[in-house]
Amino acid sequence: MFIVLDGIDGAGKGRQRSELVSKLSNNKQQIQTTDFPDHQGEIYKNVIHPALHEEISLSPQAWFLAFVLDQLMWKSKIDETIGQKDKHFISDGYFTTTLAYQCKLSNVMNVEEALELADRFGVPKPDLVIFIDVDPIVAMSRKMIEEGHDEGLDIFERNITKQQKLRQAFTDLAKENIWTDWEIVDGNLSIEEVKGAIIKILNNKKLLKI
Repeated sequence: MFIVLDGIDGAGKGRQRSELVSKLSNNKQQIQTTDFPDHQGEIYKNVIHPALHEEISLSPQAWFLAFVLDQLMWKSKIDETIGQKDKHFISDGYFTTTLAYQCKLSNVMNVEEALELADRFGVPKPDLVIFIDVDPIVAMSRKMIEEGHDEGLDIFERNITKQQKLRQAFTDLAKENIWTDWEIVDGNLSIEEVKGAIIKILNNKKLLKI
């Protein structure tokens, strides 16, 4: 199965991905995983990261294409797992993030146009997206103490107004089941409670053996 954990910056996507991968690994299931954008990839290092920290400037269209290309680099590995019961790809963030940021927030194009491009480019569609919904103020306080932020928050993370708009964007996408099946989890709860809620959803939907 291809499962995406999504939400605003500081929602706990990375932590919950690690928790879920650990749980599945203990059950001896085949798992591949990454975060999107892929922080180890060349596109992130040379394009996305410098742009996020205002070291280079990108047009709105270039932002969109950079994120999509970053996702497509993993296409063959993701395709192997879609609909499978014994092979899984777990990511935090994905094309659904691009829909929220580039379509809903930045208005680069509308969602329908983006979905047409996703279909044309063959962007793999997740079996399920779990939106971890958290208050932006809570998320920002978490982000401030997160490891790996020696350079400070990026242009999206440090803007509370943008985070509030993004939260609404994700909420709209989730409630309308845009592109694929969505579920919403309360991300303001403790790590263990959020993990429990995610596992309950996956078990109820019979997507994973946990």
